[in-house]
Amino acid sequence: MLCSRVWSRALTTCAVVAGLLGTPWGTGAVVEAQGATGTVRGRVTNAAGSAVPNAQVFIAGTQNGGQTGADGSYTITRVTTGTVTVRVRMIGYEPTEKAVAVAAGQTATADFVLKTSPVSLDQVVVTGTAGSARKREVGNSIGQVSTKDLPEVPTNVSNLLAGRVAGVQISGGTGNAGSGSAIRLRGATSLALSNQPLIYVDGVRTRSDEYPRNGIFQGATQRGANAYGSPLNDINPDDIERIEVVKGAAATTLFGTDAAAGVIQIFTKRGSQGAPKWNAQINSGFQRLQQFGTDSVPLLNMDAFVRDGGRLGMQAQVAGGTQNNVKYLFSFGADNSDGVLQLDNERKYQVRANVDFSPFKNMQFSWNTAYNNSLITQTPAGNNAQGITLNAFRQERNYFGNANPDTIKLVYGQQLNSNIDRLLLGTTATWTPIERFSSRLVVGFDRSALENRNVRPYGFPGAALGIIQNQVWQNKIISLDWANNYEMQFGDGMKATFSAGTQYINSLVSDVVAYSENYPAPTNPTVASGSLRNADENRLKNITGGAFTQALFGIKDKYFVTVGARVDGNSAFGEDFGFQTYPKASASWVVSDEGFWSDKFGTLKLRAAYGQAGRAPTAFAAVQTWNPVGWGTAPAVRPLNLGDPNLGPERTTETEIGFDNQIFGGRLSVDFTWFRAVTDDALFFVRNVPSNGFLASSLGNAGKIEKSGIEAAINATLLEKTNLDIKAGLNVSTNQSKVLSLGGAPSFSVGNFGWVIEGQPAPVLRGRLIKNEDVIGAPIDTVFNHTFGPAQPTLILSPSLNITTWKGINISTRGEYQGGAFINEDASFQALSRSVLWPTCTRAYAAIAASQPLTPRETLTCIPRNARQDMFIFPADFFKIRDITVTVPLGKLIPHTASSSLVFSAQNVFRTNFGMPLFDPEMSGNDGFNVGVRYISEHIPAPALFLTSLRISF
Repeated sequence: MLCSRVWSRALTTCAVVAGLLGTPWGTGAVVEAQGATGTVRGRVTNAAGSAVPNAQVFIAGTQNGGQTGADGSYTITRVTTGTVTVRVRMIGYEPTEKAVAVAAGQTATADFVLKTSPVSLDQVVVTGTAGSARKREVGNSIGQVSTKDLPEVPTNVSNLLAGRVAGVQISGGTGNAGSGSAIRLRGATSLALSNQPLIYVDGVRTRSDEYPRNGIFQGATQRGANAYGSPLNDINPDDIERIEVVKGAAATTLFGTDAAAGVIQIFTKRGSQGAPKWNAQINSGFQRLQQFGTDSVPLLNMDAFVRDGGRLGMQAQVAGGTQNNVKYLFSFGADNSDGVLQLDNERKYQVRANVDFSPFKNMQFSWNTAYNNSLITQTPAGNNAQGITLNAFRQERNYFGNANPDTIKLVYGQQLNSNIDRLLLGTTATWTPIERFSSRLVVGFDRSALENRNVRPYGFPGAALGIIQNQVWQNKIISLDWANNYEMQFGDGMKATFSAGTQYINSLVSDVVAYSENYPAPTNPTVASGSLRNADENRLKNITGGAFTQALFGIKDKYFVTVGARVDGNSAFGEDFGFQTYPKASASWVVSDEGFWSDKFGTLKLRAAYGQAGRAPTAFAAVQTWNPVGWGTAPAVRPLNLGDPNLGPERTTETEIGFDNQIFGGRLSVDFTWFRAVTDDALFFVRNVPSNGFLASSLGNAGKIEKSGIEAAINATLLEKTNLDIKAGLNVSTNQSKVLSLGGAPSFSVGNFGWVIEGQPAPVLRGRLIKNEDVIGAPIDTVFNHTFGPAQPTLILSPSLNITTWKGINISTRGEYQGGAFINEDASFQALSRSVLWPTCTRAYAAIAASQPLTPRETLTCIPRNARQDMFIFPADFFKIRDITVTVPLGKLIPHTASSSLVFSAQNVFRTNFGMPLFDPEMSGNDGFNVGVRYISEHIPAPALFLTSLRISF
């Protein structure tokens, strides 16, 4: 009785335990006190007769419901007697419902056959509006990924997104354990600031930029693995229900400053009414390095230094709900992954608790807690004279002067350990004092903590007396988001939703680094072991605050107009700059609801959107600063940043138009968008007048750039019969950028042969073009400062195929092509200029020995004295098979289970380049995610992954 009374007001520990254990109290022993009830059960299938797992089935007007199992079956208990309406919702299918008569103590049966509908205009989304909205009401494009639709075993969130949403590019990873990937939505928006999109998890703002790499903060800073971790990959993909991608300023206005690069919103799974349901899976497999060299040297001399890395993981999840409107989900995940480099390992542990409850009739609370711990060891790699890859690539011309693997393996003595602790807390309170008004407050806390330990022991080659560095870094983000919505009805045909609210983001980044070298003797060192010591500390706080208002008008449920604005302030703005206002407007028209529209033409929605968003300057960019340095033993300061009181954010204005269409009874759907975005007051590093005393360049609002393109998501049901269902999809994205103005400044370099030039893509690669490069005996003819093309791809194609056949066995495959970009392949230059025998010159070496003529490229690159760095710019075009997956339903083959399935998944198993002779064009150099122009150095690419997963439901 005590537990029962407490549950009527709030969540308590005793009730949670009771619910999880499935006690009579937790599963409804108090039903008798609330009147007679019955049960509804059934099965949900598609038109081909195959089961539809994870569909939402619930009683209309209540929170009583759940999800279908792997065999499509469901059971809803404690259903009020009488005639009730059972509804079924599933992304990719038309919503449906059925009236069912329920008798006391009896079980009613309601089976459903769902019709394919990739575009559902009544699907609810959260798209940067002040609250949730139906797709028919939204004027901007919506990218969405539902994990229910994922056939493969998801390994991290970045891989989950790759190739699945038009306008999304994932790139820049390496083969080291713990390595992450850069994300670009509709290409790059800024040339000086971060282009990583903002990340929200259940409404809570989280870190989006990469973690600091495990390197040395002074001297040769590349002495490490030169790999960057991604905070996005701290999130357990098995906890995710869906991801919504908000790609442009037209949709991100209400996120204000920092949102110009787009927003990714992650929504995790929740509990549902009913008895506890357990899901578990065990994953095992291996990863293998694929060819990235030539056929004669497929691994570029890395054969003795790589292995097949093993992978073993498990996930467990329980979800349910009590009769008192308390719903819960608890999950645990563990993963142990050995990388393909011999020191690489990542052990990851993840826990999550999501609880929803209603202490009062008009008040709902959601509590989300997630914790991740990653223990990472890495092999020294990259452009690192004391790393394995550089020395293996260069063989006897390496820094050992020796190609013997046992000699090169001396670098294994370096210890590179990273410990990531991630805690994400969020609570959402929604108050509905009257029927048409709601107020929602989201309070979030995201703490990312990292310890990097980098040890070169006594006797290490290149550092005989030893070096040690320890870095303790953390980022704390506190966020408050308050939104209020009021609905009004004007007669029978018009309604309006008025919204207003405010948002506050406080981000603090701090780190302390301790360094020492020269140990007195062999020892297990600490920083105190070295005779020469140094230290550094940094603290950086950035605060953004804003308020917004929005109004959504709907007429006859087919014409919709949304207008809104946000006003923002940011601590990085100059003192004379003040606040910024970002307006938005959008409209949609559901043409297929018009009387003149024939049903045979399917459904059609036209939409258009206009909006602005910003990107704030880096902290202290507007402030005049000095660097505290010593001069001998005396304290001193040195001019660092000139500062600018008028410095403000970049402002991106975007217009997009498009349509959502489905025809042939939902068998073919097309989501098409055209967009154009112009960034005014673009931030560039501007050279200062020397007489000011500040010689370093500083940020200034000096330029104007644009980008435009189209995005199309095409999905088709090619065949839908009993025991055979075939679906195909194709995502198409184009992106063309141009520098419209440099504010009178001359063209300038942004590194890695990337240039910012008026009238050219932003940025563009420029270098030396070799004409007739492959014509044997042709005279050498080169063009200096040739403009090759953009650093970002101009075309991305992502095809997919999904086949469901006998007994529900599913076969799926997904690929991706990226084209139009160029990249500086620096590893070949660094090798060839040092007289390394390089596999791209095999024919040239034979021709030289036989006194036969060479091609112009061979003459200029294979003869070391002729090699120049700017002659190694190549197309970065490639095609990859992202995954091939086979899912075999096992039903109740395993005793005492509700359902089970076996999944075989092969990821990243095939790649072909178009124009680049070596390496994987998705690789990166020693730079992080926010480098404007990537380059390729002495890394290895991400390996192929082969996984088997057993999934069980209880």
